[in-house]
Amino acid sequence: MIQDKNSIIACENPLQERYRFLLNTTKLCEATNTPCYLWNLNEDKLLQLKYVDNKLSIFDFNEYQPHQNKHNREDYFQVLNFWKTYKGKGILIIENLFPWIQSVDMRETEFFIVSEWVKSSLLNIKLYNHNQDKTILLLGSSLQISNDIAAEIPTWYNELPNIGEIINELQINNLLPNLYTDTDYIRIASAGIGLYLSDIINGIKEITKVVEFNDIDTATKLFLTYKVNLLNKLYDIEFVQPPKMEIGGLELMQESFKKFKRLLTPRAKQYNLKVPKGMMLVGPPGTGKSHSAKACSQNMGIPLILVDWGNFRSFGNQAEAKLTKLLKLADTLNQVIVYFDDFDKGFAGDDDLSKRLAGKLLTWMQERTSDVFVIASVNRMEWLPPELTRAGRFDYIFKIDLPNNGERYAIFKINAARFDKRFRNGNDPWSEEDWRRIIKATYRCVGAEIQTMVERAASTIFYNNILGEKWDESDCPPLELTIEAILEERRQMNPLAIREADRVESMRDKADAQGLPSSPIDDSIYANGNINIFG
Repeated sequence: MIQDKNSIIACENPLQERYRFLLNTTKLCEATNTPCYLWNLNEDKLLQLKYVDNKLSIFDFNEYQPHQNKHNREDYFQVLNFWKTYKGKGILIIENLFPWIQSVDMRETEFFIVSEWVKSSLLNIKLYNHNQDKTILLLGSSLQISNDIAAEIPTWYNELPNIGEIINELQINNLLPNLYTDTDYIRIASAGIGLYLSDIINGIKEITKVVEFNDIDTATKLFLTYKVNLLNKLYDIEFVQPPKMEIGGLELMQESFKKFKRLLTPRAKQYNLKVPKGMMLVGPPGTGKSHSAKACSQNMGIPLILVDWGNFRSFGNQAEAKLTKLLKLADTLNQVIVYFDDFDKGFAGDDDLSKRLAGKLLTWMQERTSDVFVIASVNRMEWLPPELTRAGRFDYIFKIDLPNNGERYAIFKINAARFDKRFRNGNDPWSEEDWRRIIKATYRCVGAEIQTMVERAASTIFYNNILGEKWDESDCPPLELTIEAILEERRQMNPLAIREADRVESMRDKADAQGLPSSPIDDSIYANGNINIFG
Protein backbone atom coordinates (compact mmCIF):
# COMPACT_ATOMS: atom_id res chain seq x y z
CA MET A 1 0.00 0.00 0.00
CA ILE A 2 2.92 2.35 0.69
CA GLN A 3 4.57 1.40 -2.58
CA ASP A 4 1.35 2.33 -4.38
CA LYS A 5 1.95 5.88 -3.10
CA ASN A 6 -1.22 6.15 -1.05
CA SER A 7 -1.15 9.51 0.72
CA ILE A 8 -3.01 8.20 3.79
CA ILE A 9 -3.42 4.67 5.16
CA ALA A 10 -5.44 3.88 8.29
CA CYS A 11 -3.81 1.08 10.30
CA GLU A 12 -5.49 -0.86 13.10
CA ASN A 13 -2.81 -2.30 15.33
CA PRO A 14 -3.21 -3.53 18.94
CA LEU A 15 -1.27 -1.64 21.58
CA GLN A 16 0.94 -4.63 22.43
CA GLU A 17 2.10 -4.71 18.80
CA ARG A 18 3.02 -1.00 18.75
CA TYR A 19 6.79 -1.48 19.10
CA ARG A 20 6.89 -4.20 16.43
CA PHE A 21 4.88 -1.96 14.08
CA LEU A 22 7.25 0.97 14.56
CA LEU A 23 10.30 -1.30 14.28
CA ASN A 24 9.15 -3.03 11.07
CA THR A 25 8.04 0.24 9.46
CA THR A 26 11.44 1.76 10.27
CA LYS A 27 13.19 -1.27 8.76
CA LEU A 28 11.16 -0.81 5.57
CA CYS A 29 12.10 2.87 5.44
CA GLU A 30 15.81 2.11 5.95
CA ALA A 31 15.69 -0.45 3.13
CA THR A 32 14.13 2.09 0.73
CA ASN A 33 16.13 5.09 2.00
CA THR A 34 12.92 6.79 3.12
CA PRO A 35 12.76 8.99 6.26
CA CYS A 36 10.33 7.80 8.94
CA TYR A 37 8.66 10.12 11.46
CA LEU A 38 6.38 9.69 14.47
CA TRP A 39 3.88 12.12 16.01
CA ASN A 40 1.38 11.75 18.81
CA LEU A 41 -0.67 14.17 20.86
CA ASN A 42 1.34 13.57 24.03
CA GLU A 43 4.51 15.35 22.88
CA ASP A 44 3.27 17.37 19.88
CA LYS A 45 6.64 17.22 18.18
CA LEU A 46 8.05 15.21 15.33
CA LEU A 47 10.40 12.37 16.13
CA GLN A 48 12.53 10.69 13.48
CA LEU A 49 12.80 6.91 13.72
CA LYS A 50 15.93 5.10 12.56
CA TYR A 51 17.07 1.51 12.59
CA VAL A 52 20.53 1.63 14.17
CA ASP A 53 22.55 -1.33 15.43
CA ASN A 54 19.59 -3.71 14.98
CA LYS A 55 17.31 -1.66 17.19
CA LEU A 56 14.86 1.24 16.99
CA SER A 57 16.41 4.65 17.73
CA ILE A 58 14.54 7.95 18.17
CA PHE A 59 15.79 11.47 17.30
CA ASP A 60 14.23 14.94 17.39
CA PHE A 61 13.18 16.43 14.05
CA ASN A 62 13.27 20.21 14.45
CA GLU A 63 11.83 21.28 11.08
CA TYR A 64 8.39 21.03 12.64
CA GLN A 65 7.79 23.77 15.23
CA PRO A 66 4.36 23.50 16.89
CA HIS A 67 2.46 26.52 18.21
CA GLN A 68 3.49 27.28 21.75
CA ASN A 69 0.24 29.05 22.64
CA LYS A 70 -2.68 26.89 21.63
CA HIS A 71 -5.88 28.94 21.60
CA ASN A 72 -8.05 26.41 19.77
CA ARG A 73 -8.21 22.65 19.71
CA GLU A 74 -7.19 22.73 16.06
CA ASP A 75 -3.82 24.12 17.15
CA TYR A 76 -3.02 20.69 18.60
CA PHE A 77 -3.14 19.16 15.12
CA GLN A 78 -0.93 21.63 13.22
CA VAL A 79 1.26 18.68 12.20
CA LEU A 80 -1.35 18.01 9.48
CA ASN A 81 -0.82 21.43 7.91
CA PHE A 82 2.95 21.00 8.23
CA TRP A 83 2.92 17.68 6.39
CA LYS A 84 0.63 19.02 3.66
CA THR A 85 3.23 21.64 2.63
CA TYR A 86 6.41 19.80 3.64
CA LYS A 87 8.73 19.53 0.62
CA GLY A 88 10.57 16.41 1.71
CA LYS A 89 9.51 12.79 1.34
CA GLY A 90 8.91 10.15 3.98
CA ILE A 91 6.43 8.21 6.08
CA LEU A 92 4.69 9.99 8.94
CA ILE A 93 3.08 7.80 11.62
CA ILE A 94 0.31 9.65 13.47
CA GLU A 95 -1.05 7.84 16.53
CA ASN A 96 -4.56 7.81 17.97
CA LEU A 97 -6.29 10.18 15.56
CA PHE A 98 -9.25 7.83 15.07
CA PRO A 99 -11.49 9.41 17.78
CA TRP A 100 -11.55 12.63 15.71
CA ILE A 101 -12.38 11.00 12.35
CA GLN A 102 -15.12 8.59 13.41
CA SER A 103 -18.82 9.44 13.50
CA VAL A 104 -19.32 12.24 16.02
CA ASP A 105 -22.43 13.43 17.84
CA MET A 106 -23.26 16.80 16.26
CA ARG A 107 -24.68 18.00 19.56
CA GLU A 108 -21.15 18.14 20.97
CA THR A 109 -20.47 21.31 18.99
CA GLU A 110 -16.82 21.97 19.82
CA PHE A 111 -15.73 18.35 19.31
CA PHE A 112 -17.73 18.21 16.07
CA ILE A 113 -15.99 21.32 14.69
CA VAL A 114 -12.54 19.92 15.51
CA SER A 115 -13.51 16.60 13.95
CA GLU A 116 -14.59 18.30 10.73
CA TRP A 117 -11.35 20.32 10.68
CA VAL A 118 -9.24 17.15 11.06
CA LYS A 119 -11.17 15.30 8.33
CA SER A 120 -10.88 18.27 5.96
CA SER A 121 -7.14 18.47 6.67
CA LEU A 122 -6.69 14.81 5.76
CA LEU A 123 -8.65 15.24 2.53
CA ASN A 124 -6.49 18.23 1.61
CA ILE A 125 -3.32 16.26 2.33
CA LYS A 126 -4.54 13.59 -0.06
CA LEU A 127 -5.17 16.27 -2.70
CA TYR A 128 -1.85 18.11 -2.23
CA ASN A 129 0.32 15.01 -1.90
CA HIS A 130 -1.25 12.88 -4.61
CA ASN A 131 1.25 10.45 -6.21
CA GLN A 132 4.18 11.76 -4.13
CA ASP A 133 6.59 9.84 -1.91
CA LYS A 134 4.80 11.04 1.24
CA THR A 135 2.51 8.76 3.24
CA ILE A 136 0.66 9.22 6.52
CA LEU A 137 0.00 6.07 8.54
CA LEU A 138 -2.89 6.68 10.95
CA LEU A 139 -2.17 4.25 13.75
CA GLY A 140 -4.51 3.10 16.55
CA SER A 141 -5.91 0.06 18.29
CA SER A 142 -9.52 0.60 17.17
CA LEU A 143 -10.01 1.66 13.55
CA GLN A 144 -13.22 3.61 13.12
CA ILE A 145 -13.70 6.09 10.25
CA SER A 146 -16.72 8.24 9.53
CA ASN A 147 -18.69 7.16 6.46
CA ASP A 148 -18.16 10.48 4.68
CA ILE A 149 -14.40 9.95 4.33
CA ALA A 150 -14.14 6.14 4.64
CA ALA A 151 -13.93 5.69 0.87
CA GLU A 152 -10.98 8.11 0.68
CA ILE A 153 -8.74 6.33 3.20
CA PRO A 154 -7.60 2.73 2.55
CA THR A 155 -7.35 0.54 5.64
CA TRP A 156 -4.92 -2.09 6.90
CA TYR A 157 -5.49 -4.44 9.84
CA ASN A 158 -2.85 -6.27 11.83
CA GLU A 159 -4.59 -9.64 11.80
CA LEU A 160 -3.90 -12.42 14.26
CA PRO A 161 -1.04 -14.59 12.94
CA ASN A 162 -1.50 -18.09 11.57
CA ILE A 163 0.61 -21.11 12.56
CA GLY A 164 3.14 -20.52 9.78
CA GLU A 165 3.71 -16.90 10.80
CA ILE A 166 4.12 -17.89 14.46
CA ILE A 167 6.69 -20.59 13.60
CA ASN A 168 8.62 -18.13 11.43
CA GLU A 169 8.75 -15.56 14.27
CA LEU A 170 9.86 -18.18 16.81
CA GLN A 171 12.66 -19.26 14.51
CA ILE A 172 13.80 -15.71 13.72
CA ASN A 173 14.01 -14.83 17.42
CA ASN A 174 15.57 -18.21 18.30
CA LEU A 175 13.27 -18.52 21.32
CA LEU A 176 13.02 -22.33 21.51
CA PRO A 177 15.70 -24.93 22.24
CA ASN A 178 17.73 -26.32 19.33
CA LEU A 179 16.47 -29.82 20.11
CA TYR A 180 12.92 -28.88 19.06
CA THR A 181 11.66 -30.70 15.96
CA ASP A 182 9.26 -29.35 13.35
CA THR A 183 6.45 -31.18 15.18
CA ASP A 184 7.41 -29.44 18.44
CA TYR A 185 7.30 -26.05 16.71
CA ILE A 186 3.84 -26.85 15.38
CA ARG A 187 2.62 -27.79 18.88
CA ILE A 188 3.86 -24.54 20.42
CA ALA A 189 2.54 -22.47 17.50
CA SER A 190 -0.87 -24.19 17.73
CA ALA A 191 -0.99 -23.40 21.44
CA GLY A 192 -0.32 -19.75 20.60
CA ILE A 193 -3.12 -19.38 18.04
CA GLY A 194 -5.31 -16.43 19.07
CA LEU A 195 -2.41 -14.30 20.36
CA TYR A 196 -0.44 -11.60 18.59
CA LEU A 197 3.25 -12.21 17.96
CA SER A 198 4.33 -9.77 20.68
CA ASP A 199 2.22 -11.62 23.25
CA ILE A 200 3.67 -14.97 22.11
CA ILE A 201 7.25 -13.73 22.39
CA ASN A 202 6.62 -12.13 25.80
CA GLY A 203 4.87 -15.27 27.07
CA ILE A 204 7.72 -17.59 26.10
CA LYS A 205 10.26 -15.23 27.67
CA GLU A 206 8.27 -15.07 30.91
CA ILE A 207 7.88 -18.85 31.10
CA THR A 208 11.59 -19.48 30.43
CA LYS A 209 12.43 -17.33 33.46
CA VAL A 210 10.71 -19.96 35.63
CA VAL A 211 11.22 -23.30 33.87
CA GLU A 212 13.24 -24.74 31.03
CA PHE A 213 11.45 -25.21 27.69
CA ASN A 214 13.19 -28.55 27.01
CA ASP A 215 10.14 -30.65 27.93
CA ILE A 216 7.64 -30.00 25.12
CA ASP A 217 4.66 -31.33 27.12
CA THR A 218 5.35 -29.05 30.09
CA ALA A 219 6.11 -26.11 27.81
CA THR A 220 2.87 -26.52 25.86
CA LYS A 221 0.80 -26.81 29.04
CA LEU A 222 2.34 -23.68 30.59
CA PHE A 223 1.98 -21.76 27.35
CA LEU A 224 -1.71 -22.70 27.06
CA THR A 225 -2.28 -21.50 30.64
CA TYR A 226 -0.55 -18.22 29.79
CA LYS A 227 -2.72 -17.83 26.68
CA VAL A 228 -5.98 -18.51 28.51
CA ASN A 229 -5.19 -15.97 31.24
CA LEU A 230 -4.19 -13.34 28.69
CA LEU A 231 -7.24 -13.83 26.46
CA ASN A 232 -9.52 -13.48 29.48
CA LYS A 233 -7.95 -10.10 30.29
CA LEU A 234 -7.74 -8.78 26.73
CA TYR A 235 -11.27 -9.65 25.62
CA ASP A 236 -13.28 -9.57 28.88
CA ILE A 237 -14.26 -13.21 28.38
CA GLU A 238 -13.87 -16.55 30.10
CA PHE A 239 -11.89 -18.94 27.91
CA VAL A 240 -12.41 -22.55 29.00
CA GLN A 241 -10.65 -25.66 27.75
CA PRO A 242 -13.01 -28.66 27.24
CA PRO A 243 -14.07 -29.51 30.81
CA LYS A 244 -14.54 -32.92 32.36
CA MET A 245 -18.01 -32.92 33.83
CA GLU A 246 -21.31 -34.72 34.07
CA ILE A 247 -24.71 -33.40 33.15
CA GLY A 248 -27.95 -34.80 34.50
CA GLY A 249 -30.55 -35.41 31.79
CA LEU A 250 -31.00 -33.41 28.55
CA GLU A 251 -30.17 -36.55 26.54
CA LEU A 252 -31.76 -35.31 23.28
CA MET A 253 -29.66 -32.16 23.27
CA GLN A 254 -26.49 -34.05 24.20
CA GLU A 255 -27.10 -36.38 21.27
CA SER A 256 -27.00 -33.33 18.99
CA PHE A 257 -23.61 -32.36 20.45
CA LYS A 258 -22.23 -35.76 19.45
CA LYS A 259 -23.51 -35.26 15.91
CA PHE A 260 -21.89 -31.82 15.72
CA LYS A 261 -18.55 -33.34 16.75
CA ARG A 262 -18.68 -35.67 13.74
CA LEU A 263 -19.25 -32.62 11.50
CA LEU A 264 -15.84 -31.24 12.55
CA THR A 265 -13.99 -34.19 11.04
CA PRO A 266 -12.12 -34.13 7.69
CA ARG A 267 -14.52 -36.83 6.41
CA ALA A 268 -17.46 -34.43 6.86
CA LYS A 269 -15.55 -31.76 4.91
CA GLN A 270 -15.26 -34.19 1.98
CA TYR A 271 -19.06 -34.20 1.82
CA ASN A 272 -19.21 -30.38 2.15
CA LEU A 273 -20.82 -30.74 5.58
CA LYS A 274 -20.26 -28.15 8.31
CA VAL A 275 -21.35 -27.57 11.89
CA PRO A 276 -24.57 -25.53 12.22
CA LYS A 277 -24.32 -21.76 12.55
CA GLY A 278 -25.68 -21.74 16.06
CA MET A 279 -27.91 -23.12 18.79
CA MET A 280 -30.25 -21.25 21.10
CA LEU A 281 -31.12 -22.52 24.59
CA VAL A 282 -34.44 -21.17 25.87
CA GLY A 283 -35.90 -21.56 29.32
CA PRO A 284 -36.25 -20.17 32.85
CA PRO A 285 -33.17 -19.14 34.88
CA GLY A 286 -31.23 -21.88 36.67
CA THR A 287 -32.32 -24.75 34.43
CA GLY A 288 -28.77 -25.49 33.25
CA LYS A 289 -28.22 -23.45 30.08
CA SER A 290 -24.65 -22.43 30.98
CA HIS A 291 -23.97 -25.97 32.18
CA SER A 292 -25.24 -27.26 28.83
CA ALA A 293 -22.78 -25.04 26.94
CA LYS A 294 -19.92 -26.55 28.94
CA ALA A 295 -21.30 -30.01 28.23
CA CYS A 296 -21.26 -29.14 24.52
CA SER A 297 -17.59 -28.17 24.83
CA GLN A 298 -16.88 -31.49 26.50
CA ASN A 299 -18.81 -33.57 23.95
CA MET A 300 -17.30 -31.81 20.93
CA GLY A 301 -13.81 -31.66 22.43
CA ILE A 302 -13.22 -27.98 21.58
CA PRO A 303 -12.67 -24.89 23.79
CA LEU A 304 -15.46 -22.65 25.01
CA ILE A 305 -15.54 -18.84 25.10
CA LEU A 306 -18.11 -17.56 27.61
CA VAL A 307 -19.34 -14.03 26.93
CA ASP A 308 -21.86 -11.90 28.82
CA TRP A 309 -23.75 -10.44 25.86
CA GLY A 310 -25.46 -7.78 27.95
CA ASN A 311 -22.03 -6.59 29.10
CA PHE A 312 -21.28 -5.31 25.60
CA ARG A 313 -23.76 -2.49 26.12
CA SER A 314 -21.62 -1.14 28.97
CA PHE A 315 -18.76 -0.45 26.53
CA GLY A 316 -20.80 2.26 24.79
CA ASN A 317 -19.22 3.43 21.54
CA GLN A 318 -16.52 0.76 21.86
CA ALA A 319 -19.05 -2.09 21.90
CA GLU A 320 -18.97 -2.75 18.16
CA ALA A 321 -15.17 -2.69 18.04
CA LYS A 322 -14.96 -5.13 20.95
CA LEU A 323 -17.46 -7.49 19.31
CA THR A 324 -15.55 -7.31 16.01
CA LYS A 325 -12.28 -8.24 17.71
CA LEU A 326 -13.96 -11.09 19.59
CA LEU A 327 -15.41 -12.54 16.38
CA LYS A 328 -12.00 -12.24 14.67
CA LEU A 329 -10.48 -14.15 17.59
CA ALA A 330 -13.11 -16.89 17.23
CA ASP A 331 -12.46 -17.16 13.49
CA THR A 332 -8.71 -17.45 14.12
CA LEU A 333 -9.18 -20.18 16.73
CA ASN A 334 -11.53 -21.85 14.18
CA GLN A 335 -12.86 -24.86 16.08
CA VAL A 336 -14.29 -23.18 19.16
CA ILE A 337 -17.67 -22.59 20.83
CA VAL A 338 -18.76 -19.01 21.53
CA TYR A 339 -21.41 -18.93 24.26
CA PHE A 340 -23.42 -15.73 24.71
CA ASP A 341 -24.98 -15.79 28.17
CA ASP A 342 -28.22 -13.89 28.83
CA PHE A 343 -28.44 -13.10 25.13
CA ASP A 344 -31.91 -11.58 25.37
CA LYS A 345 -30.95 -8.98 27.99
CA GLY A 346 -28.80 -7.19 25.44
CA PHE A 347 -31.93 -6.44 23.40
CA ALA A 348 -34.28 -5.47 26.22
CA GLY A 349 -33.80 -1.75 25.51
CA ASP A 350 -34.52 -2.03 21.77
CA ASP A 351 -32.12 0.88 21.17
CA ASP A 352 -29.74 1.71 18.35
CA LEU A 353 -26.73 0.04 19.99
CA SER A 354 -28.61 -3.27 20.33
CA LYS A 355 -29.57 -3.17 16.65
CA ARG A 356 -25.99 -2.43 15.54
CA LEU A 357 -24.58 -5.27 17.65
CA ALA A 358 -27.24 -7.67 16.38
CA GLY A 359 -26.55 -6.63 12.79
CA LYS A 360 -22.80 -7.21 13.17
CA LEU A 361 -23.36 -10.63 14.74
CA LEU A 362 -25.90 -11.64 12.08
CA THR A 363 -23.60 -10.61 9.23
CA TRP A 364 -20.74 -12.58 10.74
CA MET A 365 -22.86 -15.69 11.34
CA GLN A 366 -24.15 -15.53 7.77
CA GLU A 367 -20.77 -15.03 6.08
CA ARG A 368 -18.24 -16.84 8.30
CA THR A 369 -16.39 -19.82 6.89
CA SER A 370 -14.74 -21.03 10.12
CA ASP A 371 -15.98 -23.94 12.26
CA VAL A 372 -17.10 -21.68 15.10
CA PHE A 373 -20.26 -22.90 16.83
CA VAL A 374 -22.39 -20.24 18.53
CA ILE A 375 -24.62 -20.97 21.53
CA ALA A 376 -26.88 -18.35 23.07
CA SER A 377 -28.93 -18.69 26.26
CA VAL A 378 -32.26 -16.90 26.39
CA ASN A 379 -34.93 -16.46 29.04
CA ARG A 380 -37.38 -14.45 26.92
CA MET A 381 -37.33 -14.97 23.16
CA GLU A 382 -39.84 -12.16 22.58
CA TRP A 383 -37.05 -9.65 23.32
CA LEU A 384 -34.99 -10.87 20.37
CA PRO A 385 -35.25 -9.44 16.83
CA PRO A 386 -37.13 -11.98 14.66
CA GLU A 387 -34.28 -12.16 12.12
CA LEU A 388 -32.01 -13.65 14.80
CA THR A 389 -34.07 -16.79 15.16
CA ARG A 390 -34.60 -17.76 11.55
CA ALA A 391 -32.91 -20.79 10.00
CA GLY A 392 -29.38 -20.10 8.86
CA ARG A 393 -28.53 -18.16 12.03
CA PHE A 394 -29.57 -20.24 15.02
CA ASP A 395 -30.43 -23.52 13.33
CA TYR A 396 -31.38 -25.33 16.55
CA ILE A 397 -33.57 -23.97 19.35
CA PHE A 398 -33.85 -26.21 22.42
CA LYS A 399 -36.18 -25.72 25.34
CA ILE A 400 -34.31 -26.19 28.64
CA ASP A 401 -37.16 -26.90 31.03
CA LEU A 402 -37.52 -27.57 34.73
CA PRO A 403 -35.88 -30.97 35.35
CA ASN A 404 -38.21 -33.94 35.55
CA ASN A 405 -38.05 -36.46 38.39
CA GLY A 406 -35.43 -38.68 36.79
CA GLU A 407 -33.26 -35.66 35.96
CA ARG A 408 -33.49 -34.29 39.50
CA TYR A 409 -32.35 -37.70 40.75
CA ALA A 410 -29.35 -37.59 38.38
CA ILE A 411 -28.50 -33.97 39.31
CA PHE A 412 -28.61 -34.80 43.02
CA LYS A 413 -26.25 -37.74 42.55
CA ILE A 414 -23.75 -35.72 40.50
CA ASN A 415 -23.60 -32.96 43.11
CA ALA A 416 -23.59 -35.34 46.09
CA ALA A 417 -20.56 -37.17 44.67
CA ARG A 418 -18.51 -33.97 45.04
CA PHE A 419 -18.71 -34.27 48.84
CA ASP A 420 -19.77 -37.82 49.71
CA LYS A 421 -17.56 -40.68 48.42
CA ARG A 422 -20.44 -43.12 48.71
CA PHE A 423 -22.04 -41.61 45.58
CA ARG A 424 -19.00 -42.03 43.35
CA ASN A 425 -18.43 -44.63 40.62
CA GLY A 426 -22.16 -45.07 40.10
CA ASN A 427 -22.87 -46.11 43.71
CA ASP A 428 -26.03 -45.06 45.53
CA PRO A 429 -26.23 -45.40 49.35
CA TRP A 430 -29.87 -44.30 49.64
CA SER A 431 -32.98 -46.40 49.17
CA GLU A 432 -35.68 -45.83 46.60
CA GLU A 433 -38.00 -44.64 49.36
CA ASP A 434 -35.42 -42.05 50.47
CA TRP A 435 -35.13 -40.74 46.93
CA ARG A 436 -38.89 -40.52 46.54
CA ARG A 437 -39.02 -38.25 49.62
CA ILE A 438 -36.38 -35.94 48.14
CA ILE A 439 -37.83 -35.89 44.63
CA LYS A 440 -41.29 -35.12 45.95
CA ALA A 441 -39.95 -32.32 48.15
CA THR A 442 -37.98 -30.72 45.31
CA TYR A 443 -40.82 -30.53 42.81
CA ARG A 444 -40.26 -27.45 40.53
CA CYS A 445 -36.68 -27.00 41.76
CA VAL A 446 -34.08 -26.32 39.06
CA GLY A 447 -30.53 -27.66 38.81
CA ALA A 448 -28.93 -24.55 40.31
CA GLU A 449 -31.21 -24.81 43.37
CA ILE A 450 -30.44 -28.52 43.79
CA GLN A 451 -26.72 -27.78 43.67
CA THR A 452 -27.16 -25.10 46.34
CA MET A 453 -29.11 -27.49 48.60
CA VAL A 454 -26.38 -30.13 48.42
CA GLU A 455 -23.59 -27.61 49.03
CA ARG A 456 -25.37 -26.08 52.02
CA ALA A 457 -26.20 -29.50 53.47
CA ALA A 458 -22.57 -30.58 53.14
CA SER A 459 -21.38 -27.37 54.85
CA THR A 460 -23.79 -27.86 57.73
CA ILE A 461 -22.75 -31.50 58.25
CA PHE A 462 -19.08 -30.51 58.16
CA TYR A 463 -19.65 -27.82 60.78
CA ASN A 464 -21.79 -29.95 63.11
CA ASN A 465 -20.22 -33.40 62.87
CA ILE A 466 -16.60 -32.98 61.87
CA LEU A 467 -15.26 -29.59 62.91
CA GLY A 468 -16.54 -30.09 66.44
CA GLU A 469 -14.44 -33.20 66.95
CA LYS A 470 -10.80 -33.17 68.00
CA TRP A 471 -9.11 -32.38 64.71
CA ASP A 472 -6.32 -34.62 63.50
CA GLU A 473 -4.57 -33.16 60.45
CA SER A 474 -3.44 -36.63 59.35
CA ASP A 475 -6.99 -38.00 59.39
CA CYS A 476 -9.84 -36.83 57.16
CA PRO A 477 -13.07 -38.50 58.34
CA PRO A 478 -15.62 -39.07 55.55
CA LEU A 479 -18.44 -36.59 55.07
CA GLU A 480 -21.76 -38.37 54.65
CA LEU A 481 -24.82 -36.52 53.41
CA THR A 482 -28.16 -37.30 55.03
CA ILE A 483 -31.74 -37.17 53.80
CA GLU A 484 -32.75 -34.89 56.66
CA ALA A 485 -29.95 -32.40 55.92
CA ILE A 486 -31.11 -32.14 52.31
CA LEU A 487 -34.76 -31.74 53.28
CA GLU A 488 -33.88 -29.10 55.88
CA GLU A 489 -32.11 -27.03 53.23
CA ARG A 490 -35.13 -27.46 50.97
CA ARG A 491 -37.41 -26.12 53.73
CA GLN A 492 -35.24 -23.01 53.96
CA MET A 493 -35.45 -22.33 50.22
CA ASN A 494 -38.30 -20.89 48.18
CA PRO A 495 -37.69 -22.05 44.58
CA LEU A 496 -37.95 -19.49 41.79
CA ALA A 497 -40.53 -21.54 39.88
CA ILE A 498 -42.83 -21.35 42.92
CA ARG A 499 -41.93 -17.81 44.04
CA GLU A 500 -42.37 -16.36 40.52
CA ALA A 501 -44.76 -18.98 39.18
CA ASP A 502 -46.58 -16.72 36.69
CA ARG A 503 -43.38 -15.39 35.07
CA VAL A 504 -41.72 -18.80 34.95
CA GLU A 505 -44.78 -20.43 33.41
CA SER A 506 -44.91 -17.69 30.79
CA MET A 507 -41.27 -18.40 29.89
CA ARG A 508 -41.94 -22.14 29.75
CA ASP A 509 -45.01 -21.77 27.52
CA LYS A 510 -43.22 -19.55 25.00
CA ALA A 511 -40.16 -21.79 24.99
CA ASP A 512 -42.39 -24.81 24.45
CA ALA A 513 -43.95 -23.17 21.39
CA GLN A 514 -40.61 -22.29 19.79
CA GLY A 515 -38.04 -24.87 20.92
CA LEU A 516 -37.32 -28.55 20.53
CA PRO A 517 -37.46 -30.70 23.66
CA SER A 518 -34.00 -31.25 25.16
CA SER A 519 -35.08 -34.23 27.27
CA PRO A 520 -36.97 -37.41 26.37
CA ILE A 521 -40.07 -38.45 28.27
CA ASP A 522 -39.11 -39.46 31.80
CA ASP A 523 -39.05 -43.28 31.91
CA SER A 524 -37.16 -43.61 35.21
CA ILE A 525 -38.61 -45.42 38.23
CA TYR A 526 -39.21 -41.95 39.71
CA ALA A 527 -41.40 -40.75 36.82
CA ASN A 528 -44.57 -38.83 37.68
CA GLY A 529 -46.71 -41.88 37.06
CA ASN A 530 -45.11 -43.52 40.07
CA ILE A 531 -45.16 -40.51 42.42
CA ASN A 532 -48.03 -38.61 43.98
CA ILE A 533 -46.53 -35.12 44.11
CA PHE A 534 -49.55 -33.74 45.98
CA GLY A 535 -49.77 -36.42 48.64
